[in-house]
Amino acid sequence: MISKKDGYPKKVQSLCWPVSHLKGVGPKRARLLAQKGLYTVLDLLFFTPLRYEDRTTICPIHETQEGMPLLVKGKVISGGEERFYPSRKRLFRIRLRDQKSVLDLIWFSYKKPHLQRFATQGTQLLAYGTIRINRGHRQMIHPEVSLCDAAEDGETESRLAFYPVYSTVPGISGTALRSFIRNALDQYAEFLVDPVPPETARGLGLPELGHALRSVHFPDRQSSIDELNRLATPAHRRLLFDRFFLVMLVMAFRKKSREKGVCPVFCAPPNLNKKLDSILPFTLTSQQRTAVQNIAQDLAAGKPMNRLLLGDVGCGKTIVAAIAAYITVQNKRQVAIMAPTQVLAAQHLEYFTQFSEKMGFRPVLLTSGLRKADRREIYDRIKDGSYNLIIGTQALIQEEPVFSGLGLAVIDEQHRFGVRERALMDQKGDHPHVLVMTATPIPRTLAITLYGDMDISTIRGYPTGRLPVLTRMVREDEKRMLLDSLIRRLSQGQRAFVVCPVIEGSEDVDLKNAVDMTEKLRKVISPRFQIGLIHGRLSADMREAVMGDFRKGEIHVLVATTVIEVGVHVPRATVMIIEDPERFGLAQLHQLRGRVGRGCERGVCFLVVSRDLSEKALSRLQVFVENHDGFKIAEEDLAQRGLGELTGTRQTGVGDLDLGDMIREPELLSRAKLEARRLIDEDPELQKPQNTALRAFVESVLTSPLDL
Repeated sequence: MISKKDGYPKKVQSLCWPVSHLKGVGPKRARLLAQKGLYTVLDLLFFTPLRYEDRTTICPIHETQEGMPLLVKGKVISGGEERFYPSRKRLFRIRLRDQKSVLDLIWFSYKKPHLQRFATQGTQLLAYGTIRINRGHRQMIHPEVSLCDAAEDGETESRLAFYPVYSTVPGISGTALRSFIRNALDQYAEFLVDPVPPETARGLGLPELGHALRSVHFPDRQSSIDELNRLATPAHRRLLFDRFFLVMLVMAFRKKSREKGVCPVFCAPPNLNKKLDSILPFTLTSQQRTAVQNIAQDLAAGKPMNRLLLGDVGCGKTIVAAIAAYITVQNKRQVAIMAPTQVLAAQHLEYFTQFSEKMGFRPVLLTSGLRKADRREIYDRIKDGSYNLIIGTQALIQEEPVFSGLGLAVIDEQHRFGVRERALMDQKGDHPHVLVMTATPIPRTLAITLYGDMDISTIRGYPTGRLPVLTRMVREDEKRMLLDSLIRRLSQGQRAFVVCPVIEGSEDVDLKNAVDMTEKLRKVISPRFQIGLIHGRLSADMREAVMGDFRKGEIHVLVATTVIEVGVHVPRATVMIIEDPERFGLAQLHQLRGRVGRGCERGVCFLVVSRDLSEKALSRLQVFVENHDGFKIAEEDLAQRGLGELTGTRQTGVGDLDLGDMIREPELLSRAKLEARRLIDEDPELQKPQNTALRAFVESVLTSPLDL
């Protein structure tokens, strides 16, 4: 759904009011919500829960078991702050008793005035949390508590429910967030315009939009907790269908618009294959040549190219894009290459620059991190045509730059499935040719549905001379051998990645973390070898600086989180060590493994596993060890774990689709595509009165700049 007011019918404009219109949301809380992308009432309504907690039943304290998350009710028999000397550490403890047993509620991090109101002796409390046993005593650490009146059993009963749990909004409690969403539903649900024709929803057995939203945020007690947490209720499927439908509608509208467009014929240089053989220091594979042939035919057709280049990690998609850029600049037009991160954009600049002299590239890097004066100069030189190859991030599709003659846009999507970036790139030229690259291993049948407005070229296998990375599982007690192997390769001038699942350590989760790993390695192999650290909390400029030092060899071992999962190209990197590999999806492990062995030396990937890892987890990792085809690995991951972890759990926005959702509900996706095409065939310009809101939505997606 759209979250901008302009162009919307009056009936819907109230949904586009700022969240500050809601009771309890002042300017401060509105700013906190905005940091999560929640600007309007409509944004809040579509901010759906990640999971649900079963608080429909009160469990007697004496029946609770360790490790169980549950709801209990009891009377406060004591409560207050406790201090420990000489350490001066403190905690807040409330002791509850029901008819048969006692439970301690404990907080180590807290605001005393907030908890003090629950600590009065004789007060009745509801407490939700996970039970743990400490020296024979039952405890809940950091539970969620609320007051209840022992005489008001009916009131207590009404508060038993399935509780929605949302992605964290820093500075705003889950209770406050639920309250805001309930207020939004109560005040504004009647203004919702259902984008899906009623007969379509009924045919799919799906509820109307308003009912679906209320049921997703506040399920009734007859719901199934299993269905809720699989996001598989009719209400969840309805909202998922809407997201599929709206994205497919934008695709269908854009495709219809592009079909009307014409563009200059781009002629490939005579004897293209011979020229490429003289330019390139390697020989293209047969599948790379086929992809080049497809692209050359598209560029010469007089209609805007709209092609997806689908290929496994390290298969050589970038050189195919470079050849498409070569044909374009030979026809006196500009090329824009958009990457998802500054690190990858800088890497593309380095890659394309090596062909500048022979292919006629005049490249420049454009990112949001540039100084204002430098950015202004680059804008001017793009506008006058001095640069013919512009590489950047989403800065390319803001109001500036203005291109002198954009002929080809190459979009490196990686894990994104958005149509919005492609649509916004259209605005930068007169229907430029579009080439989208993705390394996400998705079945071709799904790719045809997802990229329904595009032609598809697939590259499988590796370029000539590149060997598959050797993959081994090693136990933690074999780390001496692993360290010796690492030092031997580093001594030969090679470089290594060490990947950890988390940035810092935590009392709650026993996982290898990047910060501690960096310090341990420095104690063992420094100063002979330099250790670097990179993770998602670093600024984009800092990440690029660290990666630059790694590429230049000033850093020999790079400790990282999955921030290096895609797009990192360092030919001298040959060793990948992954700690706690069972914490990653197989496709994610495959992406990580693809960062090494990209030069002339064969790469090796070590999976460091603990002795107590389950047989099931070991079996799953063995699939990864034995396979090097990303598409096969993705299929095995899905077969073993259902949805799998092909992408992380996240809120998906306009123009973004989650791979897991699409694989879980392929029929829903196909039906959404069918309904969107039917609607566009009946009303190509979405001019009918009942489609006014949809028209406003599509125009917003296709024309509004992205927020950086």
